[in-house]
Amino acid sequence: MPGTIERLLLKTIYSNSIKQIPSTISTLSRLLELSQPILEPSLSYLVEKDSLSLSSDGKYSLLGLGRKQLTVVMTGGTFDLLHSGHLFTFKQAKLLGDILTVVIATDKTVEKEKKRHPSKTQDERVMVVNHIKEVDVAVIGSEYDFIETVNLIQPDIIALGYDQYHDEKHLYETLSSKGYPHVKIIRLKEYIPGKSTTKIMQDMIKHNYRLEKK
Repeated sequence: MPGTIERLLLKTIYSNSIKQIPSTISTLSRLLELSQPILEPSLSYLVEKDSLSLSSDGKYSLLGLGRKQLTVVMTGGTFDLLHSGHLFTFKQAKLLGDILTVVIATDKTVEKEKKRHPSKTQDERVMVVNHIKEVDVAVIGSEYDFIETVNLIQPDIIALGYDQYHDEKHLYETLSSKGYPHVKIIRLKEYIPGKSTTKIMQDMIKHNYRLEKK
């Protein structure tokens, strides 16, 4: 069972893979603000347990076993003008797993769906969201195929905003047909000032959507 440092390493190496950052020991040391001698035993342990692989050029990558030790949550939106409701969404979504990935709608997608130009470009919106404490990694979504983004992130949970138009049943059927029947779909709650985190979590669990097998 991985300890605290091992879990931090697994999470960071996952996030780096999405950001296309090589996970060398020097990079991991800098990102985690831990010395290389502290990280070396944990990295060796994870390699020995087949959770990580180490390439000949010193780059660590997640193996299947390592990926199974993480719960990745994916949520998405425009996030043009960030407000308290958005921050509440990020907090809710992060409570569901180990890693929160946020998919940012492209400028063209915003123009198509909202009939307006975003006030910030997609690159600016990614940069801002990446600085939110609860967000592990923000990426620009695919403009043409939602499954392309799913293939990149490989989520365990998809967290939908309370007002997003997605139909849970249709989304689950699409995911299942593309090889992701295990992905849970959870509809997040609306921001209500003063509502406790415990009650929010109880409500979200009730909205955990899984298609019943007949």
